[in-house]
Amino acid sequence: MAVPLLAVDSKEFSSQSLRLESLLISISVLPPNHRKLVAEIALVRLFLLVQNTIRSISAKILCGASYCDSSEPKCLVRSRTIRGAYDLMRSHSRSTPKKRLSWGESSEIRDNLELTLSETDPFFVTVMNHGTLLVDMRYIRNHIVHYNDTTLSHFRKMVRKHYGGLKQGITPGLLLLTTKLGTKPLLQQYLIESRVLIKSLVRG
Repeated sequence: MAVPLLAVDSKEFSSQSLRLESLLISISVLPPNHRKLVAEIALVRLFLLVQNTIRSISAKILCGASYCDSSEPKCLVRSRTIRGAYDLMRSHSRSTPKKRLSWGESSEIRDNLELTLSETDPFFVTVMNHGTLLVDMRYIRNHIVHYNDTTLSHFRKMVRKHYGGLKQGITPGLLLLTTKLGTKPLLQQYLIESRVLIKSLVRG
């Protein structure tokens, strides 16, 4: 198997996230309710894109991929295949193998790799530094997708965070599109910060 390249993941993520960001311009002609719906769909897609990209980067690291600055990840064990890399993350040095690998928050990502990648590898610092971004996007994404009492409780944390308290009528779409929270809509901020996260992970 050829040595996988992390630059491929970084380039693809940048391309896909820029396509999502372009929606912010194109939806300006839509009615407000439609704009909010498109923003919610874009956030769900962005969060899935972030998860899948981190998942791919993690597996490629264990398959011998170098970082984009030519430095070498500090792997504790290596795999010859992507599938084998996921098997290592689930079972290597674990008394009980993980049934599934989750990629939606920093603690889960660190746990997936803690027995296959040295704790001194910069990958872990990057994941930790962007932990708040992952949590914030996950809270909004979960309320869009599941819309139950638990997700509402977490979504209200986001409303308090950005408005200073609870505010009537705030939906995920409205929160993502409002410009009252800064110079850029929250969705655009997430898109930009996500590109920084992925670029930092691959050390591009």
